[in-house]
Amino acid sequence: MARRFVAPLTESEQQTLIAAYHHGEKRALRRRAHAILLSDQGHTINQISGILQVRRDAVSRWLKQWEASRLDGLIDKPRSGRTPVLDEHDHQRLQELIAEQPHQIRSLQARLQEETGKTVSTVTLRRALKKKSP
Repeated sequence: MARRFVAPLTESEQQTLIAAYHHGEKRALRRRAHAILLSDQGHTINQISGILQVRRDAVSRWLKQWEASRLDGLIDKPRSGRTPVLDEHDHQRLQELIAEQPHQIRSLQARLQEETGKTVSTVTLRRALKKKSP
């Protein structure tokens, strides 16, 4: 059975992958960078899948993505999802309302619905406030 490894990494590629592994924003990128570094060190796909606790086909896919697109191949592409209920203007108004009535999420919810016509759960409001906090 043929063993598959990435082509030897240049110093620049190693530094890029080490930076992604240590400081990557998302866990998935850090894991993929680690897999490429392990492959460069001579670990087999089976060994890497055991170390990272992922399926063998995932490691194989990461190696192919690295070979095709380098670091860009390891980064998750944007995905579609539900459009946000609150737009930027709503977020600004929410900040104004919270300044007027801090700690009153239900009255905040009612005023926002009255002003915008949008029905928003208290959970969504809390998340929006947490996300926009300084």
